[in-house]
Amino acid sequence: MNNRNTASQFNTDNDENIAGSYIYGRNAVVESLNAGHPLEKIYIAYGTEGVSIDEIRRLAKTKGVRVAQTDRRKFADLELRIAANRGIAQGVIALERIVDTIDVHELIDAAYQITDTPILVALDGINDPHNIGAIARAAECAGAHGLILSIEKSSPISPIAFKASAGALAYLPTAKAGTLEPALKDCKAAGFRLIGADSESSKKYSEIDTEVPIVLVIGSEGTGMTPSVRRLCDERVKIPMYGKIPSLNASVAAGIILFSIAEKNNDNLKDS
Repeated sequence: MNNRNTASQFNTDNDENIAGSYIYGRNAVVESLNAGHPLEKIYIAYGTEGVSIDEIRRLAKTKGVRVAQTDRRKFADLELRIAANRGIAQGVIALERIVDTIDVHELIDAAYQITDTPILVALDGINDPHNIGAIARAAECAGAHGLILSIEKSSPISPIAFKASAGALAYLPTAKAGTLEPALKDCKAAGFRLIGADSESSKKYSEIDTEVPIVLVIGSEGTGMTPSVRRLCDERVKIPMYGKIPSLNASVAAGIILFSIAEKNNDNLKDS
């Protein structure tokens, strides 16, 4: 039997209809790769082997599609949600590409075509799709000009992320980079100032100079920015905490800083 099994409009949280779909089954995934179907990521259950699995890995490498070896329990949970039956996926599930992404240089060029002081948001190790979607929503609402994701260290744009963005990911230009550091260096070379959100900084987010192009870097909630990314930042800023809990959700922190920048930019326009 050779179906192209697709769980379209699937939400892994509550099964409500949202954009995006999954393809499952070895033959179906091989066919999709051979046909050049836009795939975001392929999940292979740990220990799954065979000729078709080798072919999937070979084709994925050729097509530039990331393959992730996935814990069997996590894979089984995903399989049950999208296929409603364990074992039917034959150890392979592919996530279809939900939004088109562009090269970092294309993102930079597009941002500068809109304004001399664009704002980009770069995510360093954000692995929760809800956070990716919520950050994208805040960025789009605050007037940011693009999002930069690391293929290696950030979660892919999944149906959960798309839904959490409330559609923002359909409007916000998004670039993917293998690792974040080269992309950030390209931004610096293009005149952007890298500003990292860092709870250990002595500088407040309200002190950011918004009259320059900015890349706001948001790290993971657990460990923050990776050391190599932190070193690349031109400055780091914090959001002062006044309660008993010492930190904010990454998407909330991103929203506070982005809207502070947006408000300053609007005030500057009024004064000019």
